[in-house]
Amino acid sequence: MSGNRVVDLTVEERPTFAPLADWLLGPVRMAVLDAAVTLGIADILAETDDPDAIAARLESHPGNTRLFLDALAALGLAEKHRGRYANTPLADRYLRRDSATFLGGLVGNLKGMQHRNLPRLKELLLSGPPPVARENRLDGEIQWKRSARDLACYQKAGMADFAADLVASLPESPRLRSMLDLGGGPGVIGLGILARHPDMRGALCDLPPVLEVAREEIAAAGMADRVALFPGDYNVVSFGSGYDLVWASHNLYYAKDLQAFLGRVFDALQPGGVFISLHEGLTGERTKPEAYVLSRLSLALEGQDVSFEAGQIAEAGLAAGFAAVETRLCDIAMGEVRVDILRKAARRAEAGA
Repeated sequence: MSGNRVVDLTVEERPTFAPLADWLLGPVRMAVLDAAVTLGIADILAETDDPDAIAARLESHPGNTRLFLDALAALGLAEKHRGRYANTPLADRYLRRDSATFLGGLVGNLKGMQHRNLPRLKELLLSGPPPVARENRLDGEIQWKRSARDLACYQKAGMADFAADLVASLPESPRLRSMLDLGGGPGVIGLGILARHPDMRGALCDLPPVLEVAREEIAAAGMADRVALFPGDYNVVSFGSGYDLVWASHNLYYAKDLQAFLGRVFDALQPGGVFISLHEGLTGERTKPEAYVLSRLSLALEGQDVSFEAGQIAEAGLAAGFAAVETRLCDIAMGEVRVDILRKAARRAEAGA
């Protein structure tokens, strides 16, 4: 087929250009959200609903303030009634700085990673990946020290409950007595799992600057006597052994040799133990899911293409010695995730029990 041939489609066959119109709104939505976070609008709306008082707090133009507040309402981050404004539940939970689930910092960090190369996209197509500043490297301590507290809020915003529900759904759940949150950042996910299993002891392995935040979260949860810490690069440091469960979510990208690393995880588990991996799984020749392909384009263009293909982790785990794998596709706020549940064979006597 000639690339220049014009196909005469019927009205029913013609694709709508509605997606193009919607994409034009993307930068507007992001600009409104960014301004709302930077200006602390959700904190102000928690105290006053008067647009003139809001403008006075912001020292802003009253007319333009109303237009901005109307845009917030259109976006679902404010409610307007009889000329006055209030937070929506979405803004109240995730955009107030005094909330344990404040995601403004996370949005800022992700914006930096996902958007920083977009203005020079065409340049990078021609020149290839540029040098990456040390503070922007995904495998370095600076990036994760900078984002550890924001990750704690993200984990409290739903991921910890999701993980705890997932572990509780396992047939092995009643007999789990020890777990490792591998590369778990601030450790809130592991703490959520431990909270559902009062007889379980836990461990957390991550970089030392990240564990500074984890120590605070562990102390706040009253679990200092239940959680051991293993600071360092998980490729080289010991992260203990004898676990019934190992959990790893969105962090296996930094394993130097994935199969060999999963062999270490295998060795750290008790017979009959379970390893849970929660990561993306690209399909369609690395073109889907859209959320992962697009959100990581900026990083990929600078040579930090870290996404796993569907089945990649499971295959490496089976090659490392795991006996079986169960895969679940789950929806979380960030998009579809692939949960690979890899099981280590039990001892013969236990298997027959």
